[in-house]
Amino acid sequence: MNRIFVHKSWDLLLLLIVIVAFLLRFWRFTDIPFTFDELSAMSRTVYDNFRDLIKYGVIEKDTHPAGVQVFMYYWIRMFGEAEWVVKLPFMLMGLASVWAAYAIAKLWFNATTAILTAACIATLQLFVLYSQIARPYASGLFLTLMMVYFWSRYFLKDYKLTDLVLFILFAALSSYNHHFSLLFAAIVGFSGLWFVSKDKRRAYVFAGIAIFILYI
Repeated sequence: MNRIFVHKSWDLLLLLIVIVAFLLRFWRFTDIPFTFDELSAMSRTVYDNFRDLIKYGVIEKDTHPAGVQVFMYYWIRMFGEAEWVVKLPFMLMGLASVWAAYAIAKLWFNATTAILTAACIATLQLFVLYSQIARPYASGLFLTLMMVYFWSRYFLKDYKLTDLVLFILFAALSSYNHHFSLLFAAIVGFSGLWFVSKDKRRAYVFAGIAIFILYI
C-alpha cells in the first residue's frame, strides 16, 4: 500500500513538472516570431518537388543532414507557414523531452534523480528557448533521448528485440537531424560494444549496420 502511494506521488510530481514545462513553452506561443535561422530554413522549402529540395535546399545551400529540412518542407505544405504552426512540432518535442529525460534517469538511477532531471529540462532557459525554435535543437534533444532510452532498455531489460528495433529507428532519425546528433548516435552505438553480452554481440553489430544503411 505504501509503495503504491509513493509511486502515485512521483507520478503527480512528474505531471506537475510537465504542466510547468507546458506553460513555460506555450505561454502566448502564437506571438513568438521567427528567428533569422528559421526564416533561412523556410526559404529553402519553396521548391516544387522533392528532388529540387534536396539538390538546392540541402546539398547546395545547407550543410546539415536533410531530416529537418525535409520535415519542414512537407509540414509547411500541409499546414501552412504561420509562426505557431511551424514551431508547434518542435515545441511538442521539447515538451516530450521532459518525460524522456525522466524515463532515462529513472531507468539508470532512481525516481528522485528522475524528478530532478525532469525539473531541470522543464525549467532551464536553454531548453525552454530552443524548444520554441523550429530548427534541429529540440528535435535533436528528443530523438537522442529516445535513442538512449531504448538503448538502455535493451541492455537493462533482457535484450528485447522491440527495444533494439526502436533504438535503430531513433538512432537513424538522430543521424538525419543534425551532425552533432549523428556524432552522439555514433558514440552511443560504439559504447554499447562494451556492455553487450557475447551472445548478443552479433545482433548488436547488425543493428549498427542497419543504422548506417538507413542513414546513407
